[in-house]
Amino acid sequence: MKKALILYGATDIGPSHFCGDLLWRTGFKAPDPFFLVEIEGRTFLLLSPLELERAAKESKADEVILLQDYICRTTTRTSREGVILFLKEHKVDTVVISEDFPYALAKALGRIFSIEVKKVPLYLERTQKTDWEIDQIVKAQDAVERGMQKAINFLRGAVIKESEIYYTDGVATSETVRAIINSSLFEEGYFAIDTIVATGAHASDPHARGFGPLIPYTPIVIDIFPVSIKTHYYSDQTRTVFKGEPKKEFKDMYQAVLDAQNQAIAKIKSGADGSDLVRGVEDLFESQGYTTDATKRPIEGFFHGLGHGVGIDLHEAPRIGRERVILEAGNVVTVEPGLYYVRERDHIPQGGIRIEDIVVVEKNG
Repeated sequence: MKKALILYGATDIGPSHFCGDLLWRTGFKAPDPFFLVEIEGRTFLLLSPLELERAAKESKADEVILLQDYICRTTTRTSREGVILFLKEHKVDTVVISEDFPYALAKALGRIFSIEVKKVPLYLERTQKTDWEIDQIVKAQDAVERGMQKAINFLRGAVIKESEIYYTDGVATSETVRAIINSSLFEEGYFAIDTIVATGAHASDPHARGFGPLIPYTPIVIDIFPVSIKTHYYSDQTRTVFKGEPKKEFKDMYQAVLDAQNQAIAKIKSGADGSDLVRGVEDLFESQGYTTDATKRPIEGFFHGLGHGVGIDLHEAPRIGRERVILEAGNVVTVEPGLYYVRERDHIPQGGIRIEDIVVVEKNG
């Protein structure tokens, strides 16, 4: 029995069919989808004439093949039939694909070959970052921090008038701050997608981008997660800031989130179970009266995971949630506890607070 692992997708910024496994394995960036086939340890790329010569110079593949040479020998003249012919000529009888492989293509392959479906990522080595990969994430994080600082400086320079925040050109809005951050990142070679600047009720929804005037004395959640235009590596950071002195209830909630994050980071090391970290955060919040109720709408409290891997994809393995996952040295993960309340009650104010940093897992910390 001869197996072939097949990847299909694009590897540049933007396309909906982006494939992180494909970029990681080939090191080759292309905006149009192409095929990777691995047979008995040998890697083949099947591409269009547009990318053939560049792939021959830039990719880590063993062999680069013009897909049209196979397409022209089929009756349908499609790339799908071209890759099937390639597999037949290499006497493949079983194809290994990922769970997010395109359905129509998988169905066509399934009519000819046996199919094995594996979880993403296909290359588990992706979860343990090399020194070079860590350096790319550090560079992205440096750019994030500079963009964040520009946002903080802008807010410091603004003034509060009645119930709004003003700067020289008028009312400060989520859009104003987002533009400052995104422009800073783009100038440094990073593309910011849906940067979050959320205040008031918007801050109680973790992924709300935020819009309209910023509200003084209440949390402003700023979440920045850009991708490198050159290497396609991400970083991810969230800060919750206030313009004007917040009331005690906000300070207490902020401190609870910060304590939860510090507690989790202190327990992170190779061999730690991510679900234990999550339970520790849940217990800390519950002990301070910050309850989570997932049985009612809207859901409030701490209801998302504690963190996720970061690399070529913004959200990748390992994910630190309520399912057991053992962390390993070389993992790069976020640690981002948060509390979100749509309505005010007792000692809990309306709004959301999240603090997120990114860490490298090492043997002892």
